[in-house]
Amino acid sequence: MTLATLPSSIRRREFLKAQQIAEKLGELFTHRNMVPAFTGFYMFQSLNMTFLAAILDSTQIGDHERYINKQFLHELSTDLAGLPVYLSNSTGIRYVILLSPLPRLPKKVGLPLDTPHGRLAIGMRFNMESVVVGWETTPHIAVLGSTGSGKSFFLQSLAIQAIRDDMKLLLCDMDQTTFGRFEHHPALIAPIATTPPAALERIEKAIAECDRRAELFKRMPELPQKIEEYNAIAKRHGMETLPHILVILDETSAVLGAMGGAKGSLGQALATLGWRGRKFGIHFVFAAQEFTKEIIGPVREQVALTVCFRVRSAQMAERMGCRGAERIAEGRPGLAITDRFGLVQTYFVEPSAFQPKTLLPSVSEQERQWFSRAVDETKGRLSIPILTSWGVRERAARDLLDTWEQRGWVLRDPKQDNARYLTSKLMGILSLKHPDT
Repeated sequence: MTLATLPSSIRRREFLKAQQIAEKLGELFTHRNMVPAFTGFYMFQSLNMTFLAAILDSTQIGDHERYINKQFLHELSTDLAGLPVYLSNSTGIRYVILLSPLPRLPKKVGLPLDTPHGRLAIGMRFNMESVVVGWETTPHIAVLGSTGSGKSFFLQSLAIQAIRDDMKLLLCDMDQTTFGRFEHHPALIAPIATTPPAALERIEKAIAECDRRAELFKRMPELPQKIEEYNAIAKRHGMETLPHILVILDETSAVLGAMGGAKGSLGQALATLGWRGRKFGIHFVFAAQEFTKEIIGPVREQVALTVCFRVRSAQMAERMGCRGAERIAEGRPGLAITDRFGLVQTYFVEPSAFQPKTLLPSVSEQERQWFSRAVDETKGRLSIPILTSWGVRERAARDLLDTWEQRGWVLRDPKQDNARYLTSKLMGILSLKHPDT
């Protein structure tokens, strides 16, 4: 077998390790009565990591399923002393084996303050890029983690970002240790649930909101199919838009266990909210130290993103798509494996983030100047021509107005050619007097 090395920067010990693995792969395949039809091996580097790629001739192996299923990749990784093994996205079958240690991520990364409206910051990847997803494309999230792993800080960061995006909250905190600082916050639709029956009430309240919104959708002449369409129509007609709602149930497994399991009243309510919530802008977070086998199936079907901090069960991590989460060190709180983005250091929430003013969408100094000028010069009216006359490029002006409208800072007036006007909500944030008063 030929082992080709491409970059000259590959270290000798990595080259020798690759040779040993290339030889061992044939033995591992033969031992399993599989065809070791490797046509070549080569090494490459990416993001300061060294990989070995093993190319398999798919025409010689018959049924491919056995060669590409996750269980086989897990077995290969185990036989190779835990080295991660992946399937590449290239044509054919290529096994990619990580030879070098994963780069070290910072032990603590503060939650960024400049995440765009409607986007959710998850954490930082090993290439130092931020993982940011859209609320609309990530309706439900599963979060697992043992005590001290960083799960609570992550849940707090989700709630804080929801508040910044003008979302409403329904929170369930059995241990009363995660969301205490959110108590009495105006974004809460109901008090924080601290008992399983109260958690069921919060879920039922979210389902009732789905019912209410379904009726509102029916009354809209254009018959919207999802919340984004409804809000777009409402804006055109100068009507009130519907806020997104974030529901977080901490200690899901324990709460479900106390309420009859996955088939009990709470389990059925969660399933209902899961399939209905997305359409109506209601996002759900399942959080627990671990999910039982009974719960894993229903949860996996509902979520678009799984975040696993340190967990005890390798089997559970594997089933949730986060293989290796059981190997995260105790001294690395906040470090997690996700089923979509791999390893990330989730964002740490600074204590200052819980101050009331910082729990609101931040207004930049430049924005403050524009809003004050609108109050003084245009009676609170803002438009693309007005902003361009103040030196803003046309495309940037359009984006700004759309963002402000999403935050509820400006509202279209259909009686004034759909011109946008500053809202009382924004005046409250800026502590300014509304031009109409």
